[in-house]
Amino acid sequence: MHRPGFFPRIARALLFGSALAFGTAASPAALAQAACKSVEPRSEAERKFNPGHYVTIGRQELRSGVNVNAVLGRGVTGVQMRYAWSDLEPEAGRYDFSQIERDLEAVQRAGLQLVALIQDKSFNQEVPTPEYLRDEHTLRGKRGYTALRWDPVVVERMSRLVAALGKEFDCHASFEGIAFQETALSLDEATLQQAGYTPEKYRDAIERTLEAATRSLPRSRVFWYMNFLPGQQQYIAEIADRVAGSGVVMGGPDVLPDNPALTRRTYPLYERFNDRMKLFGSMQHDSYRHPRAVRAEGDGDEYWSMEDLFVFARDELHVDYLFWEYRTRRQPANSRDWAEAREVIARHPDFRRSG
Repeated sequence: MHRPGFFPRIARALLFGSALAFGTAASPAALAQAACKSVEPRSEAERKFNPGHYVTIGRQELRSGVNVNAVLGRGVTGVQMRYAWSDLEPEAGRYDFSQIERDLEAVQRAGLQLVALIQDKSFNQEVPTPEYLRDEHTLRGKRGYTALRWDPVVVERMSRLVAALGKEFDCHASFEGIAFQETALSLDEATLQQAGYTPEKYRDAIERTLEAATRSLPRSRVFWYMNFLPGQQQYIAEIADRVAGSGVVMGGPDVLPDNPALTRRTYPLYERFNDRMKLFGSMQHDSYRHPRAVRAEGDGDEYWSMEDLFVFARDELHVDYLFWEYRTRRQPANSRDWAEAREVIARHPDFRRSG
């Protein structure tokens, strides 16, 4: 006969020891992971799927004591948070996921889901890559820096980072998945050539990165922000063909119906892969100030409304997930802001496709 409470204490001790093995101090995420059995990558139908509206917010909206639901309003399914690669891996092979831990706890308290966007590209003078990758594996562009994503070293190190994230968070019910930044590199042709870029190298690197991520996150989603692939745009479709049905959610960083380049080169992919894989769109800063190409006579409304952009994303792009930038300032003054977006989300809390 066992003593009352003996086996529960043993179980807690085992969980605690397992959590330490993951390099944490028995955090809630580590405890969940320790109790979670390793599995082979799951099918689309078996993976987490919490579609709907997600909001990309900053740390101030998740700080202690803030009522996240009151800030975001009704109809929001989750949030997307940005994490620089350099913060997640301050030294080669040493990972620091404490910020994700804190954000995930706040998101869980609010009853929401978290998508963690890994930044290996910046649009300012901040370098997003770890220091050990900066000299030989990071390039400076006109507006910021980007990793040499086609370089085998970068592919391997990113895959190791994602594997560590998977061990820590894949089993957490509130962790929807990770996201990779847009495929556009924001580098001129001369810079790319000097760095040994070819479209084929980049295509193959993206495929390897996505496939490794779906293995490392067997229960969660991998959000792939695609738009342009320098040199061979058709390779985007080849990549999508390769990863369709594997847990990858394909989408883009801009919902801009009157953008000619997106209309010609990117938006047709949503129709092509509709019902073959999960899809998403993203309302970023330019969506809030997207001018109408054609306006009715006497219509003084220069910019697309957030309602019309939502309908376009839902009906033309067939999205399962829609990410909204938390943008509280109107720039220009007669453009759109979060207040209008929040009303749209509240009117359409569930827009999931049928079937």
